[in-house]
Amino acid sequence: MKNRPGIIVSSLVIANFLGQLMQTMLNTALPRMMQDLGINEGRAQWMITVYYLSAGITVPVAGFLIGRFTTRGLFFTSAGAFAAGTLLAGSSSDFLLILSGRIVQGIGAGLLMPLFQTTILRVFPKGKMGAAMGLIGLVMGLAPALGPTLSGLVVQEHSWRILFYALLPVVTVNLLLAAFSLKNVGERHKEKLDYRSILYSSIGFAGLLYGVNLAGDPGTSRAVAGSVVLGGILFIILFIRRQLKLEVPLLDFNLFRNRNFTLASIIGALLFIVMIGAELLLPLYVQNVRGLTPRESGLMLLPGALVMGCTSVISGRLYDRYGVKLVLRGGFTLIAGVTVLLALLLSLHTSILALTVIFALLMLGVGLIMTPVTAYAMASVSVRMIAHASPMTISIRTIASSTGGVLLIAIMTFTINSGTSAALSHMLPGFHAAFWSLAGLAIIGLCLSFSIRGLEKQSG
Repeated sequence: MKNRPGIIVSSLVIANFLGQLMQTMLNTALPRMMQDLGINEGRAQWMITVYYLSAGITVPVAGFLIGRFTTRGLFFTSAGAFAAGTLLAGSSSDFLLILSGRIVQGIGAGLLMPLFQTTILRVFPKGKMGAAMGLIGLVMGLAPALGPTLSGLVVQEHSWRILFYALLPVVTVNLLLAAFSLKNVGERHKEKLDYRSILYSSIGFAGLLYGVNLAGDPGTSRAVAGSVVLGGILFIILFIRRQLKLEVPLLDFNLFRNRNFTLASIIGALLFIVMIGAELLLPLYVQNVRGLTPRESGLMLLPGALVMGCTSVISGRLYDRYGVKLVLRGGFTLIAGVTVLLALLLSLHTSILALTVIFALLMLGVGLIMTPVTAYAMASVSVRMIAHASPMTISIRTIASSTGGVLLIAIMTFTINSGTSAALSHMLPGFHAAFWSLAGLAIIGLCLSFSIRGLEKQSG
């Protein structure tokens, strides 16, 4: 088993690739779905956000379940949930039923992500950690980057429901593959699940996301939106306080006593907000402002997706050889420059070819950072804490992606609604404001990268 780690994790790679693909596959399809379902941008965004939210709430529980149940049992449960949610979302014509399907999908994906990362850390030898993280980076980076491209190609000539139906045969074949290849790894424990922790985290993160979404709705008062956000934050604080008191927490926040893990977590969160934000905003811009078709929108993002996938693998080897500091600084310098460029250049006449090249450069920077910062986070903690570090890292990035997406849409719609013109040019300030926000986050990430220490020489 130890000599064939790639075979052991093959079904997990495929399942997580599909799960990550569904994070962003609706991005390019949103304008078409808005027309078919008769909804606005704020409601449509929830078809993406609710996926992140349910996954983010599930990931901490998955960290507990990985120690409680077998690898195979948890895989078949999570992959089955993902398949059921996919079928429900694809076959439903009601907006609320589609949201329900996305929630079930997100639960399945939330179980799969930490199972995938933890299993890889257990079966790959330590000397190949960078290569293993490259595989994780490939799945967590390439799949979300390909999502908008694939959906654009599909919804140009076909119904957006094909995005769901086409996954079902792949999921079925992958379940058969897992029956033969997936092995149980790691030890099982008998700790009890703390239901109060689940309640606090669910209410807290759902309230935070919903409140931020309300803040971007012109029909909702700021007092109501602020109250919901505040309530969410209070429940998150209750969740964190409870985790610090439990002997076996869902998420071990003592990890943040480790300065290096904390820095890596913040940098990873910023990176995912920028990546998901760009993948969300550009399709909306080129379709709603420039009038491009979904296919043209998807093809515009394709080179960036391919660059991202190749760079994620290469950057893992760069980390093994040179460490993390220079790679992070170079990557964030590139990302900051590109996001500033986007904020300055977007207009009614910006060259689509130029946007294609700029997006590819952005994804090059993301690919340079994603694998090394993940490997650095895992190497900064003891072997005993890796089982806690993996779900914590995924939780932070999932929640950052979901809150970041909602916040960016809120910034964009608030800026648009504050104007008076109904012309297409009136939408541009909203996109400018959103991309300036991404540029600010990238600059913060660049500044933080100078605080990174050379942990790559330590044993971790």
